[in-house]
Amino acid sequence: MALPHLSSGEVTNLLPLGDKLEQTPTTAFFKDERLEVMRIVLPAGKRMPAHAVDGPITVQCIEGEVDFGMGDAHRIIRAGDLLYLAGGVPHELTAIRNASLLVTVVLLGPSERPGIAGERRVHHDDELKMQ
Repeated sequence: MALPHLSSGEVTNLLPLGDKLEQTPTTAFFKDERLEVMRIVLPAGKRMPAHAVDGPITVQCIEGEVDFGMGDAHRIIRAGDLLYLAGGVPHELTAIRNASLLVTVVLLGPSERPGIAGERRVHHDDELKMQ
């Protein structure tokens, strides 16, 4: 059963999941016309395949350790780290240790989409599966 999105003014908890991480699904906290915020949960060894979104994103590591790949470049992000990525940049994630990430995506309107993400463009909530 899908959890309801947050309503305006509603509060949620972003503390590390700890022992509950492997039983917790990825959750979209809210999505409106211009912004989407979600917690992505990646157990150690799991990966999110390469994809891109039109708008810029930020990824804040709440807990764990993740290899964030952008083509030939890789960044290791750990609890407390924040990564910014411009729109249209293909990226993939692999959890080195159990991890949860706070991801913020700026959603562009149809007239603002440069299409630079091309065929690999997806929204994070478009059935993007971990492997």
